[in-house]
Amino acid sequence: MGAGAASHFQACCDHAATEEILRGCGVPFTALRNGFYAASATRFLDHALETGEILLPADGPVAWTTHDDLAEATAAVLADEGRFEGPTPPLTASRALTFDDIAALASEVTGRRFTRSTAPEADFRDQLVAQGVPAHYADQFLGIFAAARAGEFATADPALAELLGREPVGMREVLREVLGEVLGEALRETPGGHPSDG
Repeated sequence: MGAGAASHFQACCDHAATEEILRGCGVPFTALRNGFYAASATRFLDHALETGEILLPADGPVAWTTHDDLAEATAAVLADEGRFEGPTPPLTASRALTFDDIAALASEVTGRRFTRSTAPEADFRDQLVAQGVPAHYADQFLGIFAAARAGEFATADPALAELLGREPVGMREVLREVLGEVLGEALRETPGGHPSDG
């Protein structure tokens, strides 16, 4: 989703260019405009599992969507050739969330306190580079947050639910599964059966 020549996120510019090339070929095609992957959101929480603080650049609402739902939808599209000509509508979960929302959901599903703090982009970029991320990739990474602030990933479209015949899996369920696995492991490793503070 968010494919467009003027996107703030380079990958979306590349997707738009690919769709334009396909149009020029004169061959029927379907381009799946997948929602932004929920697995990416959970990766952003890695450090927060230790500190309780989600420290990221300013963001905007994103309709985070699971790989499993998108795989099931892809199978449905392949089984119904011609259903979509050209790009699909955004294939997204039914609600767009900010990281403030995700912090609140993470707190609810784990019983631990998660807070959301805004990192200056320059500092965040420097941190990525210090961790070994090439500078041009760090710049592209920041494009995700710029695109989210511009509303490029905010659309919550019903197309995915229609393809699945049910509501897509939401971020609450994703967080319950992912954080439950991690914190469950912490419970098993901590003497006395309780996770450590912080």
